[in-house]
Amino acid sequence: MSFETRFLYYVQMLDSALPIGGFSHSFGLETYVQNGKVSTMEDLEDYVLSQIHNSWVRLEGLAIKGMYTAIANDDMWSLGLYDKIIHVQRTPLESRQGLHKMGKRLLRLAKSLYPFISFSELESSIKEYGIGTLPTIHAWIAYHLELPVDDAVKGYLYSSVVMVTNSALRLMSIGQTDGQMIIRRAIPVIEEEWKKIRDLPVEQLHSFSVAQEIRSMNHEILYSRLFMS
Repeated sequence: MSFETRFLYYVQMLDSALPIGGFSHSFGLETYVQNGKVSTMEDLEDYVLSQIHNSWVRLEGLAIKGMYTAIANDDMWSLGLYDKIIHVQRTPLESRQGLHKMGKRLLRLAKSLYPFISFSELESSIKEYGIGTLPTIHAWIAYHLELPVDDAVKGYLYSSVVMVTNSALRLMSIGQTDGQMIIRRAIPVIEEEWKKIRDLPVEQLHSFSVAQEIRSMNHEILYSRLFMS
């Protein structure tokens, strides 16, 4: 299989229409909108860029880097460890459940989309060591499509930006073009933020998005909700 074909298979996984439940989760954004903290395009862009810097690139990004090494070394224990770290680092219950549910759905879908990839070892590892979060399943697929780790991380970050932006389209008075402009401006930030920390030891993975986590916790007691998280 050519690299071009493998790359396009990977691009398919980044499609916002992929049926893994991303449309059901705002990961705290709904609380920000209801509280009036995110009400304009500028607010939304600040929110997205803060999540890239404070959370996604430093936690999921470094974890995917570690998972690549673990898979290459057939080290399922370490793969399960990174999976669990991602799970427990997400303090809000709804956020933990959201990443788990989306991971479970991606794994189920991937078996049909990528029949040439074996998932048996991954499933055994999930059962024995871990939870099966979305970044873990993403890393497994990207690795077996022979994507470079940098591309796998940046692809995951891109899909996170798109998911949050699409959630905002349902929560706020912004249009599709506005959303696409936010995504476009976020793309070079993804590259820049990953370059800053890509050489850090995986053991230093972390997140410091305290305000977002508090609002994610508050989400479950909102008077009305469109999203599951």
